[in-house]
This record gives sequence, C-alpha cells and structure tokens, in this order.
Amino acid sequence: MKQWAKRLAARVGLGRPELRAWAIYDWANSAVMTTVIAAVFPLYFRDVVAADMPMALSVFGVASSAAILFIGVLSPVLGALADVTGTRKKMLALLMAIGSSSVAAMFLLHEGDWPLAIVLFMLANIGLAGSFVFYDALLPHIAREEEMDRVSTAAFGLGYLGGGILLALNLAWIFMPERFGLPFGEGISPAQATLPVRLALLSSALWWVAFALPLFLKVPEPPRRLEADESPGTHSVRTALARLVETLRELREYRHAFLMLLAFLVYGDGIGTIIRMAVIYGGELGIGTEALIGAILITQIVGVPFAFLFGAFADRAGTKPAILF
Repeated sequence: MKQWAKRLAARVGLGRPELRAWAIYDWANSAVMTTVIAAVFPLYFRDVVAADMPMALSVFGVASSAAILFIGVLSPVLGALADVTGTRKKMLALLMAIGSSSVAAMFLLHEGDWPLAIVLFMLANIGLAGSFVFYDALLPHIAREEEMDRVSTAAFGLGYLGGGILLALNLAWIFMPERFGLPFGEGISPAQATLPVRLALLSSALWWVAFALPLFLKVPEPPRRLEADESPGTHSVRTALARLVETLRELREYRHAFLMLLAFLVYGDGIGTIIRMAVIYGGELGIGTEALIGAILITQIVGVPFAFLFGAFADRAGTKPAILF
C-alpha cells in the first residue's frame, strides 16, 4: 500500500488492515441494499413478477416486515450463542450465504413467480439484517474506543460508495442494454427483456460475496466469552439462553441502554422502513422509474462525503450530539 494511501486511510480511521477489512464489508453488502432492497427489485416485483396481483404493495410490505421481525426475534439468541461459542464470523458467513444465495436465485424470477419472489426476498432480508448483527459485534474487538466513530462512519462512507457504484452500473445496462451486448428492441422474448434487471440482481449477490472475503481473511475471531461460573464444556445453547434471560432481566436496571434500544427501534428502523418502501410506494403514486431510481443513486452519492464528515464531527462534538444534530 502506497504511503499517500496509508496516510489517507489513517486519517479517515482505517489505518490498520483489520479495520479496512472490516469496513469493506459495508461496501459489499450495500450493493444488496441499493439494488435489491431499495431500487431495482421492488419495481421488478411490482411491474413484472407480481404485475397481475392487485395487492402487490401490501404483500411486499408484509414480507419485508415479517423478515425483519423474524431476525429481530432470532438475533438475541444467535448473538448470545455466538458469544458463548466464539463463532461470530461463522454466524456472519452462514447468514451471508443464506442472503446471497437467495439474491442470486432472483435471477430465475419471471412473470407470475411472486410466491417464490416473496420467499427469496424474505430470506435475503433475513440474511442481510442478520449478518449486520455479527458484523457490528466484531468492531469493538478490533477498534479502540477512541477509534469507533471514525471507523464506523468510514464504513458507512464506503458502503454508500460501493452501493452507488454497482447501482450506477446496473442502471447503465438496464436502461442501455445495447451498449453491453444485451437483448433489446422489439421482438425479443419476455426472458430476454428482463435479462438486464435479472443480471443486476445476480451481480449484487456476487458483489456481496466477493467483497466480504477481506473480512473473513483479515479480521480475527474474538475469543469465547465465558462467565466465572461457566466452563468450556458448558452446554452452549443452554448457556446462551440463560445469558439472554439474564440480560433481559438486567436491562431494566440500565435505563440508558433501554432508551438507546428504544430509540434505535423508532429512529433507525423507521429509516429502514422508508428505504425499503420508498421506491415501490413512489411507483404506486405514479412517479417515474427513472426518477425513483435516480433519487436512490443521488442519495448514495451525497452519503459518501457526509459519512466521513460526520465521523470527524463526532470526534470533536461527541457521538450523541452528532446524532442529535
């Protein structure tokens, strides 16, 4: 790595290889957030896969909510189990495999395949949201406390950039297939007409897996966390459930932790709902496809510099004032 690149990486909080490897996972999974969750798949589902289904918007919303609710209930159990067994990276890999294979299988979706589309979309959401649980859990083990804001916001910046780059490429071959040697014009079959969109979905799965590799190669697995009364031979599942119950009991004593979780539910997940529903809802209102997807792309571009700027701002003002601002 050249000296200027090392200095730049250090300035934005990514001065060590394991920090860069961790942050690049945001670049990897953001392609799925932009192409599959936010922009391309919702419109493909509405206009092609579920074109003859009158309740497409409602079904899409229910499927998205059900998937997030499922991983929300399951995550505490998986997190406790990963703590006990020391398998955060394995859990992340499993959920990424579920999510990426589901996204890749979307390449097979055609008109009328809405039941399969719903199943794949739910599995993709479960894999993506579930992998975030273990991805975030790795950060405190590789970054010092004073580095957390910079590293986290740098990862967000890379995520906006990576998701924006792939979305721009996807839009190029969706709207200009002839430039890429893809079928176009009159007289082509329905499968040929949808090929650019289906390739966009497939590309996001490949992007996710390819750019996740540095995390598995460079980020160390944190050691098992055993309490004083636990031994290495303790039954993992039983211990994980016992810890979870204990944590829920103790949460009432930690008011700030409870308020933080409540705020994340209302604020963070509220934004997530908007991201997931904006394009398909805008389409129902009659807003053009180009305008809807263009808005997502502009958001990605704007997000890159401001993610890094807010990391610097949080360093100076503090994390909570930066969030409130």
